[in-house]
Amino acid sequence: MFWVKKMNLEYGLAELSELDEIMKIYSDAQAFMASNGNPQWPAGFPDKTDVTGGILGGILYCVKHSGEIAAVFSAVNYDGDYDGLEGKWLTGGNYLAVHRVAVAAKWRGRGVAKYIVDSAAPEIARKRGRGSIRMDTHEKNAHMRGLLTGRGFSECGVIYLMRDGSPRVAFEKKV
Repeated sequence: MFWVKKMNLEYGLAELSELDEIMKIYSDAQAFMASNGNPQWPAGFPDKTDVTGGILGGILYCVKHSGEIAAVFSAVNYDGDYDGLEGKWLTGGNYLAVHRVAVAAKWRGRGVAKYIVDSAAPEIARKRGRGSIRMDTHEKNAHMRGLLTGRGFSECGVIYLMRDGSPRVAFEKKV
């Protein structure tokens, strides 16, 4: 495991011992999204199997403050959902896809999501030799859409998730 610290926040790979706390963060995030009219994550998504796979696969990260998990996110080098973009990406590929960003209720509005898109994800992208970061979100996820456009991401079009065909607004930023 590695940890990189900035602004009193640090990120590193999640561990199985953190699974219950991570699931609580995702559960709270689902409720928060639903209360804001965003159906992006239906009840039970992501589930414990998905999260365990992310931990074991070395793609799930925790953001911590003084040892407390403030947020979680995953980072993968390829996402097949992005192959069918209706629109145009900024780059031809070689991207880092960042998914399942969830900030713990206590930490919402305190800059943790900005830390992920401004610091953690770009550092991971650079370490992996990636030239850009791609993300997607539900059209009704005003919080994430505002975060991404406010942090220099470009809206590139719409993708459709392979798992259920639902549309997502796709974003990209060069690193």
